[in-house]
Amino acid sequence: DHYLDYHLTAGSLRIETVAWLNLAEAKGVYFERKFNLRMLGEYIRELGWRAVYLKARSRLAEKGRNQKFYSIGIGRVLQTRDVSDFASDDYVVFVAPLHPAACERVVLPPLLVRHIDETLYLQYAHIDGVQHYSQTGTESDLILPELAGWHPESGFIPDASRLANCLAGAEKHWRHLALKPTLLRCTPRSSVRETDREPVQAAPGNIPAALYGLGNYAKSQLLPNLDARVQVCEIHEIDPTQIGNPADYQARMLTSSEFSPDNACKVFFAAGYHHTHADIAAHAIESGGIAVVEKPVVTDEKQLERLLELDQRFPGNLFSCYHMRHNPLFAEARRDLDVATGEPIHITSDVYEVALPPHHWYNWPAARSHLVSNGCHWLDHFLFMNDYAKPVKYRADRAANGDSIAQVELANGACLCLHLTHLGSPRIGVQDHVVMRAGSRTVSVTNGSIYKFEDDLCLRKSFTGNRMNAYREMYRNISAAIVAGQPGDSHTALQHTNELILALDKMLG
Repeated sequence: DHYLDYHLTAGSLRIETVAWLNLAEAKGVYFERKFNLRMLGEYIRELGWRAVYLKARSRLAEKGRNQKFYSIGIGRVLQTRDVSDFASDDYVVFVAPLHPAACERVVLPPLLVRHIDETLYLQYAHIDGVQHYSQTGTESDLILPELAGWHPESGFIPDASRLANCLAGAEKHWRHLALKPTLLRCTPRSSVRETDREPVQAAPGNIPAALYGLGNYAKSQLLPNLDARVQVCEIHEIDPTQIGNPADYQARMLTSSEFSPDNACKVFFAAGYHHTHADIAAHAIESGGIAVVEKPVVTDEKQLERLLELDQRFPGNLFSCYHMRHNPLFAEARRDLDVATGEPIHITSDVYEVALPPHHWYNWPAARSHLVSNGCHWLDHFLFMNDYAKPVKYRADRAANGDSIAQVELANGACLCLHLTHLGSPRIGVQDHVVMRAGSRTVSVTNGSIYKFEDDLCLRKSFTGNRMNAYREMYRNISAAIVAGQPGDSHTALQHTNELILALDKMLG
């Protein structure tokens, strides 16, 4: 088929499969909504036709990605990388906890793999192809709950003894399997293919760029709104099913997330798993390139320390993608509040986030709390409206219902109260109500689109915009700055925003 191979990451092995058994569907991993005409209408009214079309196209393309299974299999090791316990041509049984219904080849860490003898291997390898079995619901003793939706990037390490018992059980199961298989012929076997083409050259006058992470955000916001003068020549996405058919893209597609020192790109977009953003940005800056980083920029103190050190050596080479900075309504709020430089703007933000599927990657230990994964938007916005004055006092608490409340005071006297919740209506996705106060003036912005300004006399202004304009403005502004050679985030903004996010996250525990 057209799918690329999984990339052989450090500390893993590539296995050629001869037998594959699906034990259960991997549920609760991705956002999946059933089509509803009324809900579609709500989205169109809120976001506009263009945004809904881009979002729907992206989600529909993810149907193949969403069909993942918890499976066991038998195969032969083709390659290893930084692995001492296995070698090429070893025969193995394995657990594949988050994979398509069947794979010709799979890449797994050693903890999910166990040696078997040649006799068992040949029992299933006598035909050139993959013998595919599917019998869900009867092998529950082979399914470890902690492996449901598990990914090597999650930051969670399963118990080795439980895995060993599970693999021993899987081997025993294959020895006594009496099911009739469906043969998936692979004649001839395809060659390993982690990329679809040679490097793509940017058109004359364009700046070559690389994108790391081809998720829904990249498909619906980043790529459609990017200035054509910044040309994405290569896209790195570790899940081949997220890519789909590489021929659908004009860029070179790779399943490797690793940074190549001889990369010819000058701009690097980090839009993958949150804990990977900082490393991509650091490699980009060290190579003399520009890093454009989706939120959050960092997820731990070591990452921040490294980026701050690099920013001192290569100032202005990092752009943070906080779209609220670019929402025209907040520029309007600055004008209406009419504060002098250094004067405080006090803010209260009430934010609803859509409840996450239980095994969604935002719940990984590596992703940290929702103050890091989503709350960072409103923390950065508060600092942005106050010219990144230094935080001097802050605290964060988690309520019994899972909500979090953060309070922040800045050196200029500005105060923030931020409330994050997953409880409520998911009608149009994330919703927020931001109130900004200065003296006798008040501005409120609801859902990034409904604007109201009042003073001590009356309601002076009320209008509605489109919150998706913020994303178009963000990529337009960042692209223009890159083309013009203008700097990105200031050192102060990079430091104060990320130090505050990490400090509050630590308080939530």
